[in-house]
Amino acid sequence: MSWNLPGAPWLVGHKFMLSVNKPKKFTIAGQDYVLWKNKKGEVSALENICPHQGAKLSEGWICPKTNTLACPYHALEFDSEGRARLPKEKISKPIAKPLKLYFQGDWIWTYVNKEPKIPLPDVLKKLEEEFRFAGISGDITINAPFLDVLEINNDYNHAKGAHRKLFKIKDIEIKDIYEVDRYTTKIDFHQIREDNTLQDYLKNPILLTYPKIVKASLDHYFPCLAIFYADTPLGKVCDVFAIYPETENTTHIFIAVFGNYTGIFNFITDRQLLSAINKLNKQDVEILENLYPRFEPKIKLTNEEPLNWARNLYQTWSA
Repeated sequence: MSWNLPGAPWLVGHKFMLSVNKPKKFTIAGQDYVLWKNKKGEVSALENICPHQGAKLSEGWICPKTNTLACPYHALEFDSEGRARLPKEKISKPIAKPLKLYFQGDWIWTYVNKEPKIPLPDVLKKLEEEFRFAGISGDITINAPFLDVLEINNDYNHAKGAHRKLFKIKDIEIKDIYEVDRYTTKIDFHQIREDNTLQDYLKNPILLTYPKIVKASLDHYFPCLAIFYADTPLGKVCDVFAIYPETENTTHIFIAVFGNYTGIFNFITDRQLLSAINKLNKQDVEILENLYPRFEPKIKLTNEEPLNWARNLYQTWSA
């Protein structure tokens, strides 16, 4: 078993998350990279280390005319293939290592330069056809191993504890589990909520859109995506939880939020929903970053089939 799951597809972002001609550092599978987007919307990525003397390329700048990345140390320029623009050479061989990227519309994927073991999920294009994109929330690094974050995304019981304050969830009922293929499951479930007070609504207005029993579904695309769908009185909600391993002990997460609401509620609800998802994510992070070292659980709960499914795929990945 390898902690970074070689050959797995990872969703590392959306073009919306990148500013034009502004380098952005990110870490995946133990390696630092730099991403940048030009005015045409084209995205490139290189290893973040300058092959000259080891400066961080993400601290440099973009030369718009050539779409090259300049090193902050000696102003050496590198194109999207890692070729340096040297004074006495028209063009060099690639010396800065590129990161191969895959695109589904504006979504950015990578296999971290490994041979693909499973195909990219094709669900994001379908979501964009069905829902309106509201934005990105919870784009942070979690100080926890990837397996811990993977498990919480597949742990239906944790909402009764971690999210009790935010959504007042008191029980979970899994209705159906559909195994689409080895790496994809779809689960229908109900979240049963306690009654809200006026103070609850004032603190968290998004609760006005959530019924007493939330009829929802979660689609799991191992190992990178968990997609939450729910119907509310004002319309439909869809949240895409994307995770990838940064290092052996840190994991990155961001949540793409979609919604189809009635009329004038779109803009107002977008802001409330993005805020609520950010709070929800922080609650998960608080739990994950305060766990004791992993041990074999001494208690088994109901509704743990999705958790066991994800854990087994992780542990047998390299088999």
